[in-house]
Amino acid sequence: MFRVSGPPILSTVPRSGTWFLRYAISFLCHLDRGGRIDDRLTERTFGESSGPAFDFQGFRGGPLFHVRGTLPDDHLFIGHTVCPGFAASDVDWWSGTPFHVPGYDYFHEGMNYRYTPIDLAAYRYTPVHVPALERSASRGRGRPIVLVYRNPLDQAVSYFRYGQNHKDTTYNSLKGRPLAAVSLRDYLFDSALPSYAKQFISYQALAERYPAQVRLVPYERLMAQPVEVLAGILDHLAGTPRERPALADAVWLARPEHMKAIEKELGRSLDGTRIDRGSHISQVIPGRSDARIDDRTRAEAIALLNRLGLDIGLFEWPLAQPAAATAAA
Repeated sequence: MFRVSGPPILSTVPRSGTWFLRYAISFLCHLDRGGRIDDRLTERTFGESSGPAFDFQGFRGGPLFHVRGTLPDDHLFIGHTVCPGFAASDVDWWSGTPFHVPGYDYFHEGMNYRYTPIDLAAYRYTPVHVPALERSASRGRGRPIVLVYRNPLDQAVSYFRYGQNHKDTTYNSLKGRPLAAVSLRDYLFDSALPSYAKQFISYQALAERYPAQVRLVPYERLMAQPVEVLAGILDHLAGTPRERPALADAVWLARPEHMKAIEKELGRSLDGTRIDRGSHISQVIPGRSDARIDDRTRAEAIALLNRLGLDIGLFEWPLAQPAAATAAA
């Protein structure tokens, strides 16, 4: 095992492309190393035909990934966490606002960081020295950081559906009630938006302080132009632009219908969170709002986030739904 004090950070707000990024970057690393990936739908082989196949059975989803050769660092974090280097004392409401479920803040949830799971490596675990990670980031001296974030309304709707179909009661219930019995409005204002704001503002604060180190990337742009936007993310994490001839292939292989075909082949969801043989992968149409989020709800949500100090101009909001459409839904 190798000691990792400060890997580059590719963080996401939950339901903002986390697994797409894990798949696409892992596929890119595998192809860069002379590996082979067979497209289950087109039967086309990508990479070296005689190279090793990608190990879907053994793939756990990190949160650390061995990326040497594709990036200049040995390891990359891809997951959910509060921005390293953020000082909670800088935001008066932050410490008193809990996340409504675990999983938003990997590096502060009491894991055994001496044995952090890693994929694409010859070893299964590696240590991360979280205090050193925090110190270097707080001084603007850490490795590059990226946050990919979905607009808060679409994120809340997606996480609401995700939680309802989760196999764990921690996620499929809220305060002892099944999520199916909770209204979207109550979930939005009591749980989803405060948790979103708590994670997002940590990156907003560090991006304002160290703009060359911390980059904010809207999920909607990633979905609209995945190859180009992911190339920009990787360039930031690498510290310099690089040619990545296999990137378009890696993104193509990470398309939702292909990943669902792999889940069908394995007989399970790739992230391990679904009931029975369900899939965690969803088709995304950025910019299309849920009919339950009408103009009034949208305005109230924006007002709440504005009061909490979030820069509303950083979000790519879906088009508002008129109240009449909600009533008819």
